[in-house]
Amino acid sequence: MKTILINLALSTIAMVDLASANAGDKIDVSKVITKSDAERILGVPVKDAKGRNQNGTDGFYDSEWSYYAVKGDKALVFDVLYAGKPGLAATMFFILPADGGKSTPVDGLGDKAIFCPNETGMQMLHVLKGNILVTIGIHGLPANAGLDPEKSMATKILANL
Repeated sequence: MKTILINLALSTIAMVDLASANAGDKIDVSKVITKSDAERILGVPVKDAKGRNQNGTDGFYDSEWSYYAVKGDKALVFDVLYAGKPGLAATMFFILPADGGKSTPVDGLGDKAIFCPNETGMQMLHVLKGNILVTIGIHGLPANAGLDPEKSMATKILANL
């Protein structure tokens, strides 16, 4: 019985270590795109990041963070979704933009990428890389001025995946 308990304890420790190692493979967007990055991109002071990192079942992980201007309506929003189930991220990507608006393909980012400005002033970049979907949004910049900074942030995020 003592041997069984020791083996069970060692197995549990090994599984916790493995889970911790796997969790370390997932990024925290607020650590990759910092408050100073957000202030540089938006050109105004921003509040501390608001959001969360959430682990789900079957390999699902979501790092969703936002930076909002201290004054005014400028904002940066991020969502890095590890879909878990094979093919789920691709399915999600191919139904974008969600509002049925126009999108423009963007070359050189991940497996596929699209830029989706809309009439509300939100400019979204969606990048599919394997089974990970990266979404970056900028609000409050002139029309289509968000694409270059979004591409730069996407490159930084993709380098950390």
